[in-house]
Amino acid sequence: MRISSARLKKKLFMAVIALGVSVLASSAFSNELAYDRVIHLKGTSNTRDIGGYVTSDERTLRWGQIIRSENLSRLTADDFRKLEGIGVKTVIDLRTQREHDKAPTVWQGDHPPMFYHFPVGDSQNDWFKAQRRMMSKNRFTEKQALEHMVEGYRMIAAEGPPSYQKLMDLVLDQSNWPILIHCNAGKDRAGIAVTLILEALGVDRETIMEEFLLTNEVGRSQEKAVFLSKERNNSMGVRATARSPSASAWYPIVGVKPEMLEAFYASVEEQYGSMDAFLAGLGVDQEERMTLASSLTTEKGNLVMVE
Repeated sequence: MRISSARLKKKLFMAVIALGVSVLASSAFSNELAYDRVIHLKGTSNTRDIGGYVTSDERTLRWGQIIRSENLSRLTADDFRKLEGIGVKTVIDLRTQREHDKAPTVWQGDHPPMFYHFPVGDSQNDWFKAQRRMMSKNRFTEKQALEHMVEGYRMIAAEGPPSYQKLMDLVLDQSNWPILIHCNAGKDRAGIAVTLILEALGVDRETIMEEFLLTNEVGRSQEKAVFLSKERNNSMGVRATARSPSASAWYPIVGVKPEMLEAFYASVEEQYGSMDAFLAGLGVDQEERMTLASSLTTEKGNLVMVE
């Protein structure tokens, strides 16, 4: 049976998109890294605790209170039990409605947390449409991919505040802790959420950038980029060309680069004048920041690490 060119293109596109999602949690990329902050789960490759970072006034974030992750739809029963063992009370999902509906979280455990869905961005906005076109054409360079992702961080700054305000409302209430924050790949929208929490606590930007870029090592971004480049070319067969995305072109899609977070900061400065003003707009003024710091951080020497 002959398959029309349009139908074949659609089938290939859907296969690659499915691959691009599933590879993020493939057991082939399971982590055995010696980071205390990495939470090893079979169904994700980028779940970690943000405890241990030091603020400008030499206080240290408490362990086991704020966790960042990719989506939870592929977690095993053992994974859910591990999160219950940590004591997760609240899960905040930052994915679009479309992402949420396609891969819902079905909690397998005796003590499910409270779930909140605060979408950052709309799957029908210009940025997500541009991403689907780029993936469908299977022709983009590293420069084009990076420019696209940089624009995505500008989109997050523009469209994200209503959802981040709701997120910060929950973070400010200690009764909701421990909180797990996730998006789809756990690197962009969840990365910005963590950035905002660290900014509110007074962690310096060099440390915030290091935390942001840790995704590449914990999440094995380079390996994923190589894998996707090879697999997509294989799926295209004779249709693959020299213009098909290389591993370096895939890297900004599956990983993070400093330019992305820098674009977010620049957008905040342009739109609000300062990060302080941006946080205040989210309901996190100086008083709230001091209250948060007093409960979410501790003096050195008083740390307790959650296993």
